[in-house]
Amino acid sequence: MSSPIGGFYLNAQYRKKAEKFELSVKPRLSLTLELWLDEMTIIKDTQTCQADMERHFSNPEANISVLPTIGSNGVIRIVFSIIIEHHDKDIAKPKQQVINVDSGESLSTLVEGNERVKLKISCNIC
Repeated sequence: MSSPIGGFYLNAQYRKKAEKFELSVKPRLSLTLELWLDEMTIIKDTQTCQADMERHFSNPEANISVLPTIGSNGVIRIVFSIIIEHHDKDIAKPKQQVINVDSGESLSTLVEGNERVKLKISCNIC
């Protein structure tokens, strides 16, 4: 008769192997992000991440969570959650933006239509 603890151990080992395999299969992306407020750059950074994995860009002025996914047609869909530290309540409230971009393409957009907050993104599949 086997120990129930051994079963938990084996299950944990299989989960680790499955997670490693899943990470090795997901495409890697290079994200370059710029966040602008009133024509001034708040964040400008490039990071490498994997599809379907959340990534964070932050500094004392802003915090951005990025979740990129790749669609069946190869289009990269990026969901942004943005928090800007600012005395203006309209600027400081949490914002969300969704951008669809092709690999190698660069795109600029107003965040939630606010002319004061702009986001520029470029993304490449590595």
